[in-house]
Amino acid sequence: MTKPKKRTTLRDVAEAAGVSEMTVSRVLRGNGVVSRRTQDRVGQVVEKMGYVQNQLAGSLATSRSNQVAVIIPSMVNNVFTEVMSGITSELEKVGYNAVVGISDYDLKKEEALIYSMMSWRPAGIIVPNIYHTESTRNILRNTNIPVVEIMNLSRDAIDISVGLDQTAAGRKLALHMLSKGYKSFGCVGWNEEDFSAAARFSEIKRQLNAHGFEIFAPKLFDSPPNFTGGKEGLRKLLDMAPDLDAVFFSNDTAATGGIVHCLEAGISVPDELALAGFSGLEMGQNMPWKLTTISTKRYDTGRTAARSVLNRLWGVETEDYVDLGFELIEGETA
Repeated sequence: MTKPKKRTTLRDVAEAAGVSEMTVSRVLRGNGVVSRRTQDRVGQVVEKMGYVQNQLAGSLATSRSNQVAVIIPSMVNNVFTEVMSGITSELEKVGYNAVVGISDYDLKKEEALIYSMMSWRPAGIIVPNIYHTESTRNILRNTNIPVVEIMNLSRDAIDISVGLDQTAAGRKLALHMLSKGYKSFGCVGWNEEDFSAAARFSEIKRQLNAHGFEIFAPKLFDSPPNFTGGKEGLRKLLDMAPDLDAVFFSNDTAATGGIVHCLEAGISVPDELALAGFSGLEMGQNMPWKLTTISTKRYDTGRTAARSVLNRLWGVETEDYVDLGFELIEGETA
């Protein structure tokens, strides 16, 4: 459903702070004589209201940009390469461009990127997941452009939510592995900054616990693993817990690294060790053993997010909760 929104203006900030617009402008520019007390009061109002100063000058400030701001956590993870492909292909059809920032799974970095991008007045913004700093949430809540949160679905989205139910996906994968009779579980790649993977991990752990099993999941990395991280992570995991018979990976890229470790170490998959990934990447289905995983709609996520932005801009009726679903690929590694 279309949600008309009003952008927070300099006047709104001035009225809330009880000062003139000129005073607010001076505080934001950092010039002119303004008392520390007034600066603090204006700063608090700016943060609470999510106000971002307009960097466009003169007549440009009233023009609609043809740029859509996009924040993604990583370009190393192939998942987001496909998401970006969907976004750009949809935007380019109608003359819009994506301006991309990489947050590296860091919410403070995401906040800085969004503040910078919003100051140039994009036509819309697409951000990963549903977790943000409070300052970021204030900025996004108080803008009058379309805001699309992708990957993690939420009924309490800022504006529009597009993706899949990560908890349901984790449950599906856990129950599949349990149905195969495995009893000693480990995990490579769980990281609290990767909110989608963390949501899946929490549900996998809950399901295993409910069936009387534990999961060995030490924090092996400072960030979600890539191919090399998956390979090295599995080696480290098995050094610490050699009796594991099934291992979950946070993504397919890491899981393919795990497969290569098994090949090099002479570990028979799945007879000696079962492996499960997440995403359904093509690379995982072209390994010596086809990877057991959950297939997600990465390209469609990007395409749908971009289309949601465009529909909002054009006044077209737009769903604010779009569940693209997922599919279990049983594969050959479990």
